[in-house]
Amino acid sequence: MTRKTDEVMCPNPKCGYYLKAEGKAIIKRGKYKTGHQRYYCKHCNKFFMDTIGTAVYRKHLPKEEIRLIYRLFLEKNGIRSIERITGHHRDTISNLLKDTVKNEKTEEYLINQIGLTAEECEKLWALLEVKRNSSRKSP
Repeated sequence: MTRKTDEVMCPNPKCGYYLKAEGKAIIKRGKYKTGHQRYYCKHCNKFFMDTIGTAVYRKHLPKEEIRLIYRLFLEKNGIRSIERITGHHRDTISNLLKDTVKNEKTEEYLINQIGLTAEECEKLWALLEVKRNSSRKSP
């Protein structure tokens, strides 16, 4: 399932069509090496990714790797365990999980692009909240 160009709005605050649906001129302009769609705004002449505003923005991981990391985390594997399974450094994994915040755009991306279900997202938010609370209590 992919996003339509009609649903994408320019995220550049300096653009005259910033987050406006009418009158925009956004086109698809290739893909990044991670497989994420690249868009171009004809009004402000800026490129942006389809992941802007989500937890995976500026993460250099393909969707399959992101899906695997989230699924392993949902199975209550530790960071080092996920590191051994995926081959990615533990800082990469912990930064991805740390940057995952509950908002509408992130949840939509996780469901539509990554392939998680709504129940898995709810479980993910609960696990991340427990992890954040436990790390705050530690000195």
